Amino acid sequence: MLLKNKFSKFLSAFCVVIFIVLIIVFPEISSQGVSRGLLISANVIIPSLFPFMVCVLMLIKSGFSIKNSFINNILYAIFGHNFDMFFMFLLSMLGGYPVGARLINEQYGQNIIDKKTADIMLTYCVNAGPAFVISAVGSGMLGSYKIGIILLFSHIVASVILAAACGIELKRHNCLCKVAPPTIKNFSDNFVVSVADASASVLKICSFVILFSGLNAYLDYFLSDMPILKNIVYFTEVTSAVTKTKNIVFISFLLGFSGVSIWCQIFAMSGGRKIKFWRFCLGRILHGFISALITKLIINVFDIKISTFSNNIGFKFSVLYSDIAVSISLVIMLIMLFVFIYTKNSSGKILKDVI
Repeated sequence: MLLKNKFSKFLSAFCVVIFIVLIIVFPEISSQGVSRGLLISANVIIPSLFPFMVCVLMLIKSGFSIKNSFINNILYAIFGHNFDMFFMFLLSMLGGYPVGARLINEQYGQNIIDKKTADIMLTYCVNAGPAFVISAVGSGMLGSYKIGIILLFSHIVASVILAAACGIELKRHNCLCKVAPPTIKNFSDNFVVSVADASASVLKICSFVILFSGLNAYLDYFLSDMPILKNIVYFTEVTSAVTKTKNIVFISFLLGFSGVSIWCQIFAMSGGRKIKFWRFCLGRILHGFISALITKLIINVFDIKISTFSNNIGFKFSVLYSDIAVSISLVIMLIMLFVFIYTKNSSGKILKDVI
């Protein structure tokens, strides 16, 4: 075990040093990748995720719930859920990838759900939201609203199938939410705290996207002539990955798989809770394969001609690559950072306040 820990630390340090050297020797590649990440954050992630996350946190902190026994019995029979658990699942499908993990961590931190329940629910509460799939991927990147609908339907059905399968284990262990009391009763306080928490969460997400966009720029540059290794970029950051292919079935898989960047965001949001990696990884792979299979079936059954979308040229960032566009992206993220810092209790030390 000691040898394994030493090797892990050495490998991590080695990779960091290599990345630093690449940034120094090839700064233009890093600059292009980071600029791309900033634009993705400002034009895709923040508009589709931030407002929804504020609303979600306000609902959670207000103690919203439904105690109807008939509804709870139906949800328990299908998913092993009561309404509070199903509400988290529903919001994870509506809000986007990190929302589910954010809510699960919030409930676990308040001892509303136990670790077993959190681990099981994280298997299927990692979902791409409608705003991202339909607007960003379908209309924006692929140029087709209809493709976005197909991808979203496949993604949701795959998630429901996983939830029903995991419901067997939830019922076996009798994993249910405790009654969640409202944490903040005053509306104005609830709003301010929710905006601050959402800002912190979205900033974490954007940071990972920017970092992995810079990393992907180097992978694209150095691995472009290596048939197998060059495909690594598809599995690192999902937003960048879907811009590199027009294969609808493969994009469906990528949306379910989510990518290493999303995984890191979820692990970062887990707080002190240790996530079972094998379960999480298996859930992402299964979600991807089921989504891809459903998408393939829809295309075949309804005889959808992918050639009708042949005019798609993908989402082009070239028109956005200007000093003004990048500056606006930075300003948006700085505003969110100041909102987050302002609402924290100040210690008088800026480094401690930011961290």
